[in-house]
Amino acid sequence: QAAVQNPEGTEASKYLILRFDEAAKYAFNAGFGAELARIGTGVTSLSAPAGEQLLAPRVSAGISRLNVFGVGHTVNLQGRYSTLQQRAVLSYVAPQFNGNDRLALTFSGLFDNSRNIVTFSARRWETSVQLNQRLSRASSLLYRFSFRRVTVDSLKIDPALIQLLSQPVRVGQISLSYVQDRRDNANDSHRGIYNTIDTALSVPQFGSETDYSRIALRNSTYHPITRDVTLARSLQFGYTQRLGGPAQIPFAERFFGGGAFSLRAFPDNQAGPRDPDTGFPLGGTALLFHSTELRFPLIGENIGGVLFHDMGNVYSDIRNINFRVRQQGDKDFDYMVHSIGFGIRYKTPIGPVRVDLSFGPNSPRFFGFQGNRDQLLLCTGPAADQLPACQGTKNSQRINRFQFHFSLGQTF
Repeated sequence: QAAVQNPEGTEASKYLILRFDEAAKYAFNAGFGAELARIGTGVTSLSAPAGEQLLAPRVSAGISRLNVFGVGHTVNLQGRYSTLQQRAVLSYVAPQFNGNDRLALTFSGLFDNSRNIVTFSARRWETSVQLNQRLSRASSLLYRFSFRRVTVDSLKIDPALIQLLSQPVRVGQISLSYVQDRRDNANDSHRGIYNTIDTALSVPQFGSETDYSRIALRNSTYHPITRDVTLARSLQFGYTQRLGGPAQIPFAERFFGGGAFSLRAFPDNQAGPRDPDTGFPLGGTALLFHSTELRFPLIGENIGGVLFHDMGNVYSDIRNINFRVRQQGDKDFDYMVHSIGFGIRYKTPIGPVRVDLSFGPNSPRFFGFQGNRDQLLLCTGPAADQLPACQGTKNSQRINRFQFHFSLGQTF
């Protein structure tokens, strides 16, 4: 609080009285929620490569120590637990680094065990250091070095069939990101623009076992048509180029996409190439997504509606990106998938609660396998002709044309 001596007076100099109340040293947070989507599949069964309906409860908690050493630094420990993910993040944040109010330095350590991709589970240990440079009120640069080790397990596909993709991998990576945010409201934007450019390089000189470069771009714009109606659009592009090391980019470093926040024609992380024997998603090295939304009031001040169109896919290679809308056989996934739909938004203080119903007229077909992994080896292994009769069946399946998404916050 501040008070000025005789504020209406014309004195050349005045006393300024300041009152400070120091915040508590510790801050706590906790939360709970749930995720409902086609995100599940049996541990050994190969019968649902497109996912099964699963409810995943989630709890989170965190503690922060403020003003460490009396210099305004913060230590934060944040944890999350659900049936799909267990995560812990420890970070040390030094704002106004080196006395510069435009610089912030962050050290962090991460443990993450996730199975949000039905093909496998990934366990990641990572440490990183990041310098955030604020260029202006709307623009920032982020310089980052990270070192991580990722192991892949719970494979629905036998590792011998995709050995290069499923090996544990150590990645040392340097990256540079640019962020421009001119939105009027980050949780529910009605006007403005949001741009991000992220580049990364992983090479042996940084301790990496896989060599690649990566670029990811996003451009979102928001145009008010009337006081309450907004036309929003978003474009996402990503490309990973292998530079050396293994003959293929490992599973954990590939692009996976589709779902509530990218392409609503798919369940989460189901877009792109799939294994020809089981139908499980394999990820890709390029992606292109575009979304358009018309947002408008529906009932009263708190309930709104959305008409949307999504298009794009995850592609096996950047050379295979195209705008073709027809799938050429059950092994062709390099084409552009479209979806149209309607959504409802309910405003809350932390952003809108979102429900979307999507229809994908050209969702992909693929070959799946009814059975378990052992039966698959009997049917497709190198000695299949000499082994007893195959007990599983291979059949044609399809991503359901109708998808339902329930989440918090706008799509973009």
